[in-house]
Amino acid sequence: MYKIGFIGLGNMGAPLCERLLLKNKVNIFDINKSNLNKMENLGGIVKYELKDICENDFIFLCLPTSEIVEKITIGDNGLINDLKKNVFVIDMTTGEPEVTRKISNILAKKNVNFVDAPVSGGPKGAKEGIIAIMAGCEEIIFQKVKPLLNMISTNVFHAGPIGSGHSLKAGNNLLNLICRIATFEVVSMLVKDGIDPKKAVEVIQKSSGRNYATEITLPDNILSGKMFQGFTTGLMNKDASIALKNGALLNVGLPLGDLSKKILQETINDFGLDADMSNIALNFEEKNQIRLRPLTE
Repeated sequence: MYKIGFIGLGNMGAPLCERLLLKNKVNIFDINKSNLNKMENLGGIVKYELKDICENDFIFLCLPTSEIVEKITIGDNGLINDLKKNVFVIDMTTGEPEVTRKISNILAKKNVNFVDAPVSGGPKGAKEGIIAIMAGCEEIIFQKVKPLLNMISTNVFHAGPIGSGHSLKAGNNLLNLICRIATFEVVSMLVKDGIDPKKAVEVIQKSSGRNYATEITLPDNILSGKMFQGFTTGLMNKDASIALKNGALLNVGLPLGDLSKKILQETINDFGLDADMSNIALNFEEKNQIRLRPLTE
């Protein structure tokens, strides 16, 4: 039995913690009492003080931003003041690689092991135990935390050294945005040329242009009329910004990424940061005077 703590029980943290609770006791902390109550009902052991989480050997974090992770880990009243030596802090936040490396370097001086282990696959993938987990750390540390990550998912990858997980996650989501925009653009052209959107997507999915948008986004969320993916424009904007910032630091040009983020911003301007990513389709419909959603919508 492992001594596990989990901080951050929001939209993504909750299903990740639930997976751990299936096989282990978990001490939980969140500033949101409702989140705590829900997880307590599933067997979580509530801790009301952040320092009480430091009693564990493995501490998971799933928080909104790297800024919050930095504050909670190495801030004036952070975990660093009470953490045991040789503890493992596993950050499942979608974070910034440079901030992650900074946190890791400071914690290492206290003999604390820091791992970035962001996820891709959404709450549904987390609940089903198939979400992709990409860990950034040394190989010897990865082997120590892998058994716990495998409690969460069967798809666990060692991305490379510290910061690699966060870099890979942000890069993946930027690529997802680029492919989504490009696919909506081409399918809009085909629809305007008289081709049924379902037929266009069906053929592309069996051809060399297939991608996540033709496999999942369009069929399941747009063409179905559901218009709900469960991932907001604000979250995509955050992830794309992290990837673009990383590219700038590395002196790697990302022109397609820059353009895709500008197109995403148009949707944010129209629908806000809390809008579902499916709303991008509405912008393409309006711009091109076409219909991607079912006519009954």
